[in-house]
Amino acid sequence: MIGIEDSKRLETAVALRQSFDVAIEEGIIEQSFAFGEENGCEVMMDEEDNLFTSLGNAMVPLKGRKAHPFYAENRRIRFTHDSWKAIILNVMLDERIQEMHEHIAMSLERALDDEARSQDDFEKQIRVFKHWKSSGNFAKAALLALNIGSQLMLLGLNSQAILLFDDVLDILKEMTDDGELDAEHGGIGASVLEAIDAPALEYLMKLNISKGKAYSTLRRGMDGAEAYQSALDILNNTPCADDEEFDRSVSFPIFSGLFAVLKMGAIEQDRECSYEKELCKKFVEQARLNGDPVHYGRALAMEAETLGRLGNFEQALEVVERIKSIYNIETQHAAICKAYASDRVAQSFSHSVNFNNSLGRTQAALETCSYVVEEIVPKSDPKNVHNTFCLLYSVVIALKENGLALKARDIFQTRVVDPFEEHFGPGGSTYSKPMFRPILTVLDLQGREDQDVEKIDEFTSWALDENNFEQKVASCELAWAAYSASPKALLGEICFSLAKRQEVIENKSHLLQKAISLMEQSVANTESMPYSNMYAKKKLDAMKNFQEEC
Repeated sequence: MIGIEDSKRLETAVALRQSFDVAIEEGIIEQSFAFGEENGCEVMMDEEDNLFTSLGNAMVPLKGRKAHPFYAENRRIRFTHDSWKAIILNVMLDERIQEMHEHIAMSLERALDDEARSQDDFEKQIRVFKHWKSSGNFAKAALLALNIGSQLMLLGLNSQAILLFDDVLDILKEMTDDGELDAEHGGIGASVLEAIDAPALEYLMKLNISKGKAYSTLRRGMDGAEAYQSALDILNNTPCADDEEFDRSVSFPIFSGLFAVLKMGAIEQDRECSYEKELCKKFVEQARLNGDPVHYGRALAMEAETLGRLGNFEQALEVVERIKSIYNIETQHAAICKAYASDRVAQSFSHSVNFNNSLGRTQAALETCSYVVEEIVPKSDPKNVHNTFCLLYSVVIALKENGLALKARDIFQTRVVDPFEEHFGPGGSTYSKPMFRPILTVLDLQGREDQDVEKIDEFTSWALDENNFEQKVASCELAWAAYSASPKALLGEICFSLAKRQEVIENKSHLLQKAISLMEQSVANTESMPYSNMYAKKKLDAMKNFQEEC
């Protein structure tokens, strides 16, 4: 033994062995014995006479007395780390455990380089996040969760992002004492909300808003509405919301989110649209006082869309003109997308296509289409395919209705479908993806009405299959009807185009009946949406006239 006099080595060895014996009896360490070698691996035997083979370094076969398995030099000692870790953690105070997690998180975070932090190294980021969550540090956990969650949502992994946001929200929810009569707002006790500061409230708002966006993208409007409403309830019941240091612009996406789920049919309102009007009024006033063109532009866009939904197209166009005076895509696009998931301000120009068409101003509508295609879309983020779809949907329909279906198809393929496949692949997901094939199909059919279509049999089989045809777009009927023609109207048009090409009477009749049924559903679904309702009624009349001629 190094550093021990020869005369004391025996005494020290005995004392060390006795210490090991005590540790073994108390379960601190485990003992096994080596007694030979088998196929180059160490053969071991524990005190229960159970044999096992070690995968460690092969030992040299022992001879004579030293070959006995219980010989001291053949003992193998192993610490029971897992058992001791469990025992230690059980007797430690929660505060001490949280402190340990905080130190670990800080160490890991220092090791997390800037590239891993800002890009998609989820394994490293989530490892850090778990320790911040276990430390009870709401602010740190929230900041990291929002960063990771936004990356997951861009990849279409919205369900995973929701789980991450819920993990952080649970930190505050678990602070609520179930034994006390404590009112809850957004699932968090009033006493907890009274104790948090302005920065924590901002994170709390952003988590619920991001959660609402993720649910909305998954077409789960009711869940999205609940998340946005939770954010609003928390805002209205947290004292520090009145502090000067609290940034009230954080709350603006709540109004936009509630407006979005309202269009999805997740919120019921009266015939006068009182809820929508009041929501819009509050948003415009708050954004005007704030003065930030990013939020004020979004509020005005919401006002224009509301006026359009109410049939006040002239007033809606006047608001769009006000938007033009404050909107700058080069300086505002990224900030608007960050706050509202897509450029809702730029989309007001796309809505104005419908406003002009409703007023019979075809030339003004086509000029706006050119402006969106040539000025807005090229300067928008191509990775945000959802935003590009929202910008182009009304444009594509308007071009189709004016004999430019093939031009519309080229634009849609180049600006929406190709970027989606490039950035997300065929297995990727986005809210508008179920609409890709119906749009390309209707543009193909109507752009080649007097020509043969190579995929006509494929289109017909697809149209007659309920699983591939109608069910996949039913959940987004109202959402897209707010932008232009409803999805069922498009499906009806596909059936109608196919019916006109059919020579088999039975197939022609079946497709025509299906087309009329779908268009009637579109008319019924869009009663509160003047342009899409007008569109569906016009198509329905054409179908019935064709039926009479047949």
